[in-house]
Amino acid sequence: MTKPGVRRGERGAVAVVVAISLVMLMAAAAIGVDIAKLAYERQTLQNALDAAAAAGVLKLPDDPAAAILEAQEFASANMVGAQLGSITPSVALRCVTSYNSTTKSPDWATVLAVCGISSHSFNALDCNEESGICSVPCTTSNHCNTIVVKYDKTVDYSFGPAIGIPTGQTGAVVSAACRGYCGTVAPNPMDVVVMADRTPSMADGFTTKDSWTGDTYSTPNGSLANMKTGIQDMLGSMNQDLQYVAFGTIALSVPSTSNRVAEPPALTDAFTDADPYATCSYWGCSSWNSYNKKWHFAGSWVPVGYTNHYTKTDSNGVVSVDTSTTLGKSVGQLDISNDEVYYPTASTGEKTKSNEGTHLAAALKGAVRYMLNTDPVTDAGLPKRPEEYGTPKKVIIFETDGSPSEIFNSDSSALSLSNSLDIGSAGNGKKQSCDNFTQIATEAKAQGIRLIMIGVGAVNKATCGTSKYSYTYVRDVLAAAASPTKSGKASDASDCTVAGNTELENSDGDNYFCAASSADLKSVFISAFGSLTEKSKLMSLPNAANLS
Repeated sequence: MTKPGVRRGERGAVAVVVAISLVMLMAAAAIGVDIAKLAYERQTLQNALDAAAAAGVLKLPDDPAAAILEAQEFASANMVGAQLGSITPSVALRCVTSYNSTTKSPDWATVLAVCGISSHSFNALDCNEESGICSVPCTTSNHCNTIVVKYDKTVDYSFGPAIGIPTGQTGAVVSAACRGYCGTVAPNPMDVVVMADRTPSMADGFTTKDSWTGDTYSTPNGSLANMKTGIQDMLGSMNQDLQYVAFGTIALSVPSTSNRVAEPPALTDAFTDADPYATCSYWGCSSWNSYNKKWHFAGSWVPVGYTNHYTKTDSNGVVSVDTSTTLGKSVGQLDISNDEVYYPTASTGEKTKSNEGTHLAAALKGAVRYMLNTDPVTDAGLPKRPEEYGTPKKVIIFETDGSPSEIFNSDSSALSLSNSLDIGSAGNGKKQSCDNFTQIATEAKAQGIRLIMIGVGAVNKATCGTSKYSYTYVRDVLAAAASPTKSGKASDASDCTVAGNTELENSDGDNYFCAASSADLKSVFISAFGSLTEKSKLMSLPNAANLS
């Protein structure tokens, strides 16, 4: 039989153990409550910073200072709304661009084009080869495309003070959002027509003199080659499953089986004429009826129709243009056009030949008509793109190096999109040619087409006008045409031949881009296309937690 005193002693020991266990269980529960509180506030902080970054990035690239203020106010308002108190997060601006695997650094040409940053300083940790992006410092004086919001919150514990742990830290919570070009172009369904200038003025060293200002300027050497490289680089950055691309030329091309951008046969003294209504002989046309006012040049403005086959992916997952495809090959085969064509003279309508000029209005009309009259899903036999990405945008990317010069008189009805007539100046020279271009651009935008204009070389100083006292710079005409407004309110198209103006113009958020030199064209095309990706997105940046 167990002695009563011993039993009472065991009961007392159990009570002590139970009491100690209860204390430990209560302490563990208290710690658990505080840990749960810390996790809750950290997640709430993350949500607030995500919302703040998403709100702030909408102010980029036009107003970086406002973006910072918007992000800070939005983050604090969200935390106050969750009854967790006001905060003032740190905000950093960045320029996110692609990673150059050869130099192991950011693609500086694109950094300059997208954000206007010319200083080449970065931390090696700011690049990530696997994701293919770099994040470089950006300031309010630049046109930044990314905002980073960071905060480390101190959380007051409820039970921790009882055991000497009054607070906890969430640690650095970071959110980053990018808008537009973010190293890669986001999924964005589009029908794109690229129009490339291959008129004689694109030849290396082509020199011309402006009739009003007296300025003499030359096309930079390598313009055609760098334009082709720029288009190829742009195509390599695109998503061929979502972005269907057609390719047009200024001047026209006569497609053949082997070359979609082939030239018409060279001019000879022997007379050939496509006009069935003309009365012509070996020497020319002695009498033409009104048909010659509705003159058509031979060829096609858009010789390469919509395609979704233009890129390839190598074993390392690197995407680039596929030069073996019809589109890739056509860009590579592009050459300077013949410098002479037949056309009807203004006085008699008789056939003559001269430099073919730069028919920008006719080229733009050809691109617009192709876009409006062609459904790429049905006519081109291309697959339907996922509906969750929305209705495809219709975009024309139009590149030229000079002022419009229309060498023949056309029927007034040619300015209508309802017919295929090519457009002439009606005898009023460059002023009328510029007005024609503006009218077609206005009609295109009224049809919901977005225009991206790229000017290179001579276009920066070329003019159109009625006298040396009354003229307009072609760059301003192109900028007005590119303006998103239907009326064509001109953007600030600075003279890109002035040092520093190129990056300012190309990162100001409008639809006009300029290239002072031919080398600029390589990055300008990517920058121009990137501007079409207006959607913002949250993204993970390399070394983001260390940004300040």
